[in-house]
Amino acid sequence: MKPSTTDWKNKRLPWLKTYKNLIYTVAAAAVFLAFWKLASVVVAKEILVPSPETTICSLAELVRQGYFWEAVSRTLQRTLAGFGLALAAALVTGTAAGFIKPLNIFFRPFNVIIKAMPTMSVILLAIIWLNSERAPLLVGFLVIFPILYGNVIEGINNIDEKLLEMAKMFRIRRRRVLTGLYLPSIGSYLFAASTTALGLNLKVMISAEVLSQPKFAIGTELQMEKAFLNTANVFAWTIAVIMLVALFDFILKILRSLTDKKRSKAADKSLLTTGCSNNTINT
Repeated sequence: MKPSTTDWKNKRLPWLKTYKNLIYTVAAAAVFLAFWKLASVVVAKEILVPSPETTICSLAELVRQGYFWEAVSRTLQRTLAGFGLALAAALVTGTAAGFIKPLNIFFRPFNVIIKAMPTMSVILLAIIWLNSERAPLLVGFLVIFPILYGNVIEGINNIDEKLLEMAKMFRIRRRRVLTGLYLPSIGSYLFAASTTALGLNLKVMISAEVLSQPKFAIGTELQMEKAFLNTANVFAWTIAVIMLVALFDFILKILRSLTDKKRSKAADKSLLTTGCSNNTINT
């Protein structure tokens, strides 16, 4: 039997989509670089708008320095530590609030207060309360915790009621309901929130580092370059941060695709088991 045209298109479609996305990305980068180059030519002052080639040379020079990697690693450690603490706290409190309505009402004012606090106020208070190394950690935690907390509750509340009723009707064990319905729903919402939260956490972390001035930090290096009016290095550090955020996004997409594949395999296996059980009963 010859493969149909539809089958051939379906096999070819993912490659075409990836190729088109790559073309659009390269085209967007080229347009951005063209506008950047034009702005540097019009302004004609490297101290205000350095050219793309000057910035790339500055970035290449920074990468060869040992303090660059030390600053990047320390900032990443603070970012991941703050994200991990916020994620753990959001899972515990969000799960409790999602299943216990009085707790949801109890936690709501605290969540609103944390969300409403100006980021600069949080940074200044953290610097007053803690040392320069720990202050950015607290800032990142307080900024991203409401995002993760809200998504945990949304994951619990947005499960299809019909599926829960079917689980009760067939007397499916609570553990299986938890692993088969609640955990995938919470995980889906958390993956979507984590992409935003990680990037936001890194940006807020660097902002806090600019003011708190830890010994090794991207924010500290940015503040020093600004003090010496080295705008090209400020641009270079900014490009490095953008690349880190893109790396976070790429890693999370890979993890999500892997978990989706495992989830689909588990669903197929469950469907096969259910089908076999039904056939046995009918026999």
